[in-house]
Amino acid sequence: MADFFTYFSCVLDVGTVENAAKALDLYNEFIDELAAEDPPSDGFVLSIVPEYGGTKLWMRDDVTGDPHQVVEFVLRCARTFRLRGRWGF
Repeated sequence: MADFFTYFSCVLDVGTVENAAKALDLYNEFIDELAAEDPPSDGFVLSIVPEYGGTKLWMRDDVTGDPHQVVEFVLRCARTFRLRGRWGF
């Protein structure tokens, strides 16, 4: 049987260091929601990129991941932080 993997890496600028810190809380809540699904989603890994001023979130796979969940999380951040403009994945 074939194994299918999706690899990805992208960055989202949330504007301020405070928003980045709040985004980590949003991420933890989001991952808890994903863990409650049956079956649980592959999710993704998130970290703050300090070398870019601490306002950017780096989202990536950990062996494999779910790009749909990244888009859902970015939309949640956009609503929470009132982000405007384009974001590419």
